Amino acid sequence: MTSDGEEKILRFIGLAARAGQAVSGSGACEETLKNGKAHLLIVAKDISRNSMDKILDWASAGNRKTGKAINCFSFSTAESLGYAIGKSNRAAIVITDEGFARKLEEMLEGYKEDI
Repeated sequence: MTSDGEEKILRFIGLAARAGQAVSGSGACEETLKNGKAHLLIVAKDISRNSMDKILDWASAGNRKTGKAINCFSFSTAESLGYAIGKSNRAAIVITDEGFARKLEEMLEGYKEDI
């Protein structure tokens, strides 16, 4: 069960995906993070530590390439993230548009956790 705030965020993530401004899936996330085209990384709370470390390594590679840190949030479940974008479970979603990323960062601020 998700709260109204979480549902609102998930709907906005879905909007970003429908607008073509979100990528998911291991290969697409890795490429987007490593080539510096990511503006925001959202990682499901329920993935394994090993998967989390791999995704964060990709983000670090992008940070080194661009010199700009990518904000990362741990939010919701893999099932909910996948459902929000009309796909199966997703461990991570990368937002590629700066405007969508800024708005999502504002919305996610109350959910910020150390990852």
